[in-house]
Amino acid sequence: MNDTLLYKSKRTGKSLWQEYRIYRDRLELQSWFLFHTVVLLASEIQAVEVRPSGLIWGVKLDNCNFCRHALLIKKSGLFKCIGFSPDEPDKFVETCKSILPNM
Repeated sequence: MNDTLLYKSKRTGKSLWQEYRIYRDRLELQSWFLFHTVVLLASEIQAVEVRPSGLIWGVKLDNCNFCRHALLIKKSGLFKCIGFSPDEPDKFVETCKSILPNM
């Protein structure tokens, strides 16, 4: 795995003090809810976008229903949509798109 860190979100109340990191080849989404860090390879990600506050279908790692957030769509798996609130959603999504092979 490539350990070059491209982005690390600050821990905030809206993210429930969780941390989200982007590396050149993967995302790491720390989750108190799931009691571990979710690691997603860039090749597993179909799309990522900034969404306004509101209900989403899928897994929510934090308070994303109540603020602008990132919505990640995986290519496969039981839970294809994951919503979470990095400190700067636009910057997070832009950085994330830069590592995706299909973007």
